[in-house]
Order: sequence, then C-alpha cells, then structure tokens
Amino acid sequence: MIDIERQELAGIPCITLRDTRVEDAPVLIHYHGWTGSKGTIETPDKSLAQLASAGFLVVAPDCYEHGERMTEAWFRAQFNGWAFICQAMNKTRQEAGALFEAVMALPYASARNPQVTGGSMGGLIAQMVFAENRAFVSLISVVGRSSFYQADEWCRQAQAGAWPDDWCAEYATQSHPERFADRPLLFIDGALDADCPAAANAETVRLINNLGGQAEHFIDPDFGHGFSAPMRAKYIEWLLTHGQPPLVQGQRN
Repeated sequence: MIDIERQELAGIPCITLRDTRVEDAPVLIHYHGWTGSKGTIETPDKSLAQLASAGFLVVAPDCYEHGERMTEAWFRAQFNGWAFICQAMNKTRQEAGALFEAVMALPYASARNPQVTGGSMGGLIAQMVFAENRAFVSLISVVGRSSFYQADEWCRQAQAGAWPDDWCAEYATQSHPERFADRPLLFIDGALDADCPAAANAETVRLINNLGGQAEHFIDPDFGHGFSAPMRAKYIEWLLTHGQPPLVQGQRN
C-alpha cells in the first residue's frame, strides 16, 4: 500500500510517498518547477508514485515562492523576473541542508543511496543541492538548464551586469564542472525545447566527463519543455539503478 502524506519538514510543505511494507526506504528528494506542483494526496505525480511503489521514500517539497509557499511578492516576477527567480532558487539552496536532515530523521528513511532530482527550475535547484551535499549518490535534472543564465537573449542583455549574472556564474553547473565529476548525474532534455536547449546540457556533460566524470545525457527527439513518456521511463530506470530500492522487481517496465 502506498501511503501519501502532506508533511511539514524543516518548515517546508512536502508531499511524501512510500510503500508501507518498507521500513528502511532509500530517499528520493524531487524539486518541482517554477510553475509546477509537488502534487497532492489525491493526485500525486505518477512517476513519483511508481518510485514509491518500488520502495523509495519520495519527498516532493515546495521551494521558496513555489506552490504553497508563493506569496504576494510573486508579482515581482513580472517586473524583475530573473532576479526574483534567482533569489528564490538561492533561498531554496540555503534551506536544502535542513530539509535533508529532516527527511533523513523520518523513522522509515534509510541512509542508503539518497538521490535528488528536479524538473525545469527545480532541476537547477537539484543541481546546486547535489553539488553541496556529498551524501547524494546521483542526480537527475529534467529540462533544467545547466548554464543557469536566462535562455532569452534579449532578457539576458537587459540584465547584463546585474547580480543574477554573478550568482549564476558562482552556482551554475556548466561554470564549475569540477563539482560534479565524482558522482553519476543525468540530464534529460527535449530536442524541441527552446527555453532550455539540449545543446547547453550537452556541453556541460562534455566538460564534466573531460574531468573523468560520470555524466549522461538523454534527449527525447520529439518533445520540448516538459516530461514525456520516454523521459519518464529513463528517469525511473536511472533512479532504480542507482538507488536500488527494495521492491524493484516488476518496476523496470
């Protein structure tokens, strides 16, 4: 039986999913995107539910200014979008350690093979969290731009020289491939994605692997910015392989 709960972990609203037969479940933390959702008890993400049925403890938090944590300040994104979004991502990065400790303190959480993933903006957050927490054994970023900089060139030029450019240079995966050369990571992209072009992550994979890293890149040739069926299949396969949850039999299809 899959138990799905809304919990406050380190003060952060989360949805947790786990199979009640598993008392020692490897952890998966998944950060959703800027306009995405952590799901609800009634309508959890189908891939996260499948991973819970394989024996993971799946935790989907709301990042700062995401989901339930959205405040009236969100309107600022219309006027100074990239600065507001970078600020939200950085605050989420800063609170990630406390969230991880709270998750690992749950009575059914295993210390074995914790993994972190994210989609779109959540993929950028997951990349930072992975770089700063050596406990995670692997990372998946789904349509998350590893350069971090704005995709739109006009917007990029409009804010050139502002603090978000410096922030992106400090934390972007592509700027610091050495931070990612010691553990496996996977970038998943859609070839038709204009917002997060696959070429950016392809270059990041090259830079990481030139340092002896274990980066992989999966591209759905027929999809854009989202989470297609082939993307989901690759996502689940990767997590089962690297997490080795206790109920994996029958979950690899």
